[in-house]
Amino acid sequence: MGASVVLSKFIIQGRVIYALVIRELMSRYGRENIGFLWYVGEPVFLIGGVIILWSIRRGESVHHMPIVGFALTGYSMLTLWRHMIGFGIRSMRVNGGLLFHQNVKIIDTIIANVIMEALGIMTSFLVCFTILYIFNLVNMIYDPLLMCTAYALMVFFNMGVLMFVGALCEQFDAADRLMQPIMYFSLPVSGAFSLVSWLPARAQELLLYFPMVHASEMFRAGFYGNEFVFHYDPIYLVICGIVSNALGITYLKYAEKHMAV
Repeated sequence: MGASVVLSKFIIQGRVIYALVIRELMSRYGRENIGFLWYVGEPVFLIGGVIILWSIRRGESVHHMPIVGFALTGYSMLTLWRHMIGFGIRSMRVNGGLLFHQNVKIIDTIIANVIMEALGIMTSFLVCFTILYIFNLVNMIYDPLLMCTAYALMVFFNMGVLMFVGALCEQFDAADRLMQPIMYFSLPVSGAFSLVSWLPARAQELLLYFPMVHASEMFRAGFYGNEFVFHYDPIYLVICGIVSNALGITYLKYAEKHMAV
């Protein structure tokens, strides 16, 4: 009896999250013009534009790594980071009205957005990769499983940071203003613009404290294989993800109670 009740609750929350995903898609993209296609099309244009600009600015390669694949992998992971944390800044304020519904919690709106962003950006990556592969601008992915693992761990870590940021911005108005500069300051430590092996030893040690660097290196290792030297630790990524989600959920619950008062 107890197991059936738990299963029933999971099914209900699954339906709630699915409904929230559809609601977010509708409110963001609507039904006009190409509608839902913007869900994938917008990141494709962004990633494609960056690939073109980087190719013009840096030539065919950087440190003997083909610039097209370097830009594709780097900016895809950077887009995932920026979009998810950017949503976190406004997550509680934008979705606070949905708490009127009995079965909707703030965590449900966050999970829905995480699913939407993760699937949209990965689909955009695959679309860009397919086009580039057809024109012989990139090679076949070396280890898809390693890439997917890196992507999933990045999503897991980002979700914890998203929850913490959302709760922080709900509690303190100044945090909302400060998060945008902090996001810009995070770009050099995102792992998108260089490999760890290209940097001096001291800089390598500092960068490897940041989980985003491990995820980007792991993602590129799955893309390129043994052609280049990559530095990453999946266990460290898992630990950082657990810690970020534990802190995020705890603070989110506190902020949600404060918001309901």
